[in-house]
Amino acid sequence: MNEAKWSALTAALEDKERIVIWGFGREGRSTFRLLRRLFPERTLWVADDNVIDLSGFENTEFIHLASQDPHFDSFDLIMKSPGIAVFRDDVPMDKLCSQTELFLMLLRKQVIGVTGTKGKSTTSSLLYHIISGVHDNTIFCGNIGIPCLDMLDKIDDETVIVFEMSCHQLEFAHYSPSTAVLLNLHEDHLDHYITYEKYIEAKSHILTYQQPEDFAVLNLIDIDTLNAFGGDGQRIYNGREITVDGRSIHCTYGDITVAEDATQLVGPHNLYNISVVYYICRRLFDIGNERFLELLATFSPLPHRLQKVGTFDGVTYYDDSISTICESAVNAIRSLGNVGTVLLGGMDRGIDYTELMDCLFDVHIDNLVLIGEAAPRLNALINERSLQTGIKQNVYMSRDFTDAVHAGMRLTAKGKVCLLSPAAASYDMFKNFEVRGDEFARLVREGL
Repeated sequence: MNEAKWSALTAALEDKERIVIWGFGREGRSTFRLLRRLFPERTLWVADDNVIDLSGFENTEFIHLASQDPHFDSFDLIMKSPGIAVFRDDVPMDKLCSQTELFLMLLRKQVIGVTGTKGKSTTSSLLYHIISGVHDNTIFCGNIGIPCLDMLDKIDDETVIVFEMSCHQLEFAHYSPSTAVLLNLHEDHLDHYITYEKYIEAKSHILTYQQPEDFAVLNLIDIDTLNAFGGDGQRIYNGREITVDGRSIHCTYGDITVAEDATQLVGPHNLYNISVVYYICRRLFDIGNERFLELLATFSPLPHRLQKVGTFDGVTYYDDSISTICESAVNAIRSLGNVGTVLLGGMDRGIDYTELMDCLFDVHIDNLVLIGEAAPRLNALINERSLQTGIKQNVYMSRDFTDAVHAGMRLTAKGKVCLLSPAAASYDMFKNFEVRGDEFARLVREGL
């Protein structure tokens, strides 16, 4: 990053003499490294629910939130890590800041930001894959696990920045990227936001602070929802300015047909993701169709996103562990077809399962294997719908995750698909959806 931007960052924080870092995970430690680099002699505070040994950190004081009053109002700036829900009454909201806020303050004109309830990882990864194929000076950061402030030394004035942005990263941002993508909005993270409206507001910050020279690609379905939020950038709607007709994509900057064998990405929802990437690549980089298709063909689906585990004894297994809402599970079921068994359930965050029930009673699936905290509620909803429709479902209530996978292997007929697409978070049984997906693949490969 050039000297002027480093000076601007220092100046923005110079008068914030008392800064506390709330949460000392990967991003919190990244924030600490940056602040210590800018202000080597200044005292910094770290606040966390867990006891953290900071004996090796000079000029650093620790606040144990489980046993101490943090006196948040005594600080000039609170650098909050994403994922921490602000349920405390003693937090001055006007003092909250984040890595995303600082990063966009400095570099928003170079950022292509991608968010959405589902599809943001695939879309942002594909966007980075294709842009970096024609522009070497491209970086990828954000929700993929690389804190954005750790990337500052790799950025110059010509760097293209693809930033996967979660709702937690956007929640307290007051800057928007010059190019924004908001793929879709569905109920999620209600354990953090309590209301769907608060969740939408956090997501909308990706476009709320755009300037007239900026633009955002949005889903036409969400047009009424997003009209309530500001932003002076041009709005491009997928479904109007960008359209998908079968396997053909049409937009202002070009038309392209993506044959089924031209990509490893499965399903109409991924064709929608591809259409967004195509629009941006044509508009900003004038990438031709031939080169676009060449790069698209070399892109592999991300782990745990409709990822094929393999075919064993005639049954094909797919890991869609990232599925934490109805929409993603429905997309997986409809995209694959021939699903004999689907594993559903996990942490119950109170989301509305109506859309999932509609799908399960529209598409014939031989077996429904239910897992985790959400299993009883899912079972009750299935029984209720069975009484309404007269359609009986073969439901298996598993004892634990291993039992669920073994049941799926045992029950699925040869020639059909056994799908893990839980439509629920993983935290009741696993650290994250990655661990859940890895365990599914391990159990399948080990066999009975």
